[in-house]
Amino acid sequence: MNYLLSLNKRLVIILSFISFFSIIVIFLFNYLPSSNFELQKIENQNETSDILKPKFSINSKKQKIFVTANEGNFLTKDEIILKKNVIFESDNFKIYADNVIFNKKTLVAKTDDKSKFVSNNSTINSNGFDIIENGNIINFKGKSLLLLK
Repeated sequence: MNYLLSLNKRLVIILSFISFFSIIVIFLFNYLPSSNFELQKIENQNETSDILKPKFSINSKKQKIFVTANEGNFLTKDEIILKKNVIFESDNFKIYADNVIFNKKTLVAKTDDKSKFVSNNSTINSNGFDIIENGNIINFKGKSLLLLK
């Protein structure tokens, strides 16, 4: 007698679908990377800093942006969180913020904390920003207030 014909076909199909969907769900949660632009609030248990008064620059063909802060901590091999009085300064503008995450490999800076952009004729207060493409593009996040002089 053939055992395959004696199985309940409806039960086999239902079990196949359940197995298939459980494999897909496991794959989605474990193997897909999270978004690089998703910020997480980071709380440091100890109040020590890895870097005191970090200074560096972001160089592009159009401009050079100097970055300073009072404190810095390494999050990963490539990411650093800059804390307390973070300033991005070029010949054309200054940005003041706190708690900025900087990726030294991709040269991307991002924050969800309040920030202030100041240039010759304008000021922008926003709820965060992203600096991408070697400092050539600055995206302001959340509610932003533009003041023109």
